Amino acid sequence: MKEFLLPWMVLPGMSLLLLAVGLYFFVRHKAKKGGFLILAALLIGWVGSTQAFGRLLSLTLISQISGPTLENAEEADLIVALTGGMFYGGKIGWLPKTESYRRAVVAYEVQNHVGSRVPVLFSGGHTAGLKYPSEAQVIRNYFDRRNAQVTPTLLEEASTNTYESSLQVAALAQKRNAQVMILVTSDMHMLRSLASYRARGIDAIPFPVMTLPRGNLGIYGYLPTWQGATLTSKALYEIYGIIGYLAGGKIGWSDLFYEQEKGTV
Repeated sequence: MKEFLLPWMVLPGMSLLLLAVGLYFFVRHKAKKGGFLILAALLIGWVGSTQAFGRLLSLTLISQISGPTLENAEEADLIVALTGGMFYGGKIGWLPKTESYRRAVVAYEVQNHVGSRVPVLFSGGHTAGLKYPSEAQVIRNYFDRRNAQVTPTLLEEASTNTYESSLQVAALAQKRNAQVMILVTSDMHMLRSLASYRARGIDAIPFPVMTLPRGNLGIYGYLPTWQGATLTSKALYEIYGIIGYLAGGKIGWSDLFYEQEKGTV
C-alpha cells in the first residue's frame, strides 16, 4: 500500500492527480470546479518543482537537528551509519547507491578522527530480498575491496527501515555497553533517525551528511526543474515519515527535540 500511495503524495504525482481530477470535472461539465483544480495542479507543479521551495522544506527539517556534542574523542563507543540503498551492477554484483556511499565515507572519516578503535556499525538489511546480500554487507564489501579496511566494522543486517534499525541497534548497543554513539545519515533523514533512536533510549550525537545543494539560487532556482521536484519530494517523504511515526506511536513528539538531561544507552 505504501509503495502505491507514496508516489501520489510527492511531486510530480500530487500535481498530476489534481490535474486528472480537474479534467474529470471539466468532462462532467463542471468547468468552474475543474478549472480551479487544474489551476491548483499547475501552481503546485510549478512551485513544488523549484529548488527554492525544495530548499525551504529541506531547511525546515535540517534546522531542527540538535543533539549532544562530542567533547572528547575518547568518549565515543560506536559510530552508526544508516545505509541508503544498493543496486545490482550485473556481473560485478551489488553496489552501494550514492547515498550509502556518502554515508560510509563520512562514517570512516569520523572513525579516523575519533580513533580507529571505535567500530563503525553499518545498519541496513536485506531490502532486495533474503536471497540477496544486505545493504550493510554490500557497503562493507565495497570498501574492503578498495581500501583493505583493517579498522573495526560491524554489521546490522536485520532492519529494512529507520524504525527497525533503531530497535536492532539499541539491542546491540546494550550488549556492547555502548554509552556514547555517533549517528551518521543524510541531513534530511537525520531528524527522523534521531527521533527513532531517542524513542529507544539512545540520545545519539548527530553527524549529518550534507546533501542539500549549496550556492545562490538566482532566477534559475525559481523555475520548475527536475532537480527541484526531486528535492521537494525527498523533503516531503521525510515529513510524511515523521508524521507516520508519530501517528503510529513509533516516536513521541518530545523525541524530535534534544533535551540536555535525556539519558543514553
